Parts: sequence; structure tokens; C-alpha cells
Amino acid sequence: MPPTKPPGIARDAFKSAKWDELTQGRNFTMSDMPVLALLVQWYAVVQRCIDDMSDAGGQVAYQNDMGDLKALPQIGIMKQASAEIRQLNKQLGINDEAGRRPPLAARPSSSPS
Repeated sequence: MPPTKPPGIARDAFKSAKWDELTQGRNFTMSDMPVLALLVQWYAVVQRCIDDMSDAGGQVAYQNDMGDLKALPQIGIMKQASAEIRQLNKQLGINDEAGRRPPLAARPSSSPS
């Protein structure tokens, strides 16, 4: 039985779907719930950054008032979120199956023969 979704996550369509995806077919304990909720929040942060950059027409840099070219702050935020997601996945044991997949070059081709 999947863990009960926290109300704040249930109210948000993206977070709710991510919770369902992460909990499907996995067994979590009550003590995992705060970590799982935090993981969902970090995924939402990444999605927000992606949406912000898409709204900027794919722009990845801006020019400040001094004329300096700077990377959008979303890039740094996504880098931090990615590290947090990897660590929380590891803590929850979520990435175990991904680590056993063969490299892309060694996988069978899915193209028609």
C-alpha cells in the first residue's frame, strides 16, 4: 500500500504525480515520509527552473547592469537540486535498479530492422 500523500503534495498536480511515480511498486516506512516529501519538493524545484527557462525562450544567460554576461540563476539551482535528488534517491534506495542497467551503447537497439 503506498504511503499517504501529504496534503501540500496532494494539492499540487505536479508534486502529486511525482509522489505517485516514486511510490508505485516501492515499500516505504513512515520514517521515510519526510525524505520522500523533500525529494518531491526538489523535483518541483527542477521543474520550475525548466519552466522559467522555457518561458525565457531557452535563454541560459543574461546581461547585468554592468554589461557582464551571467548564467541564469536557474542553472545553479538545478545543479544543486540534481545533487540533492541523487542523494535523497540513494537514501531511499530508489536508484538501485538504474545502477544495474547496461550503458546505452550496450543496450539492444529499438529501431526497426
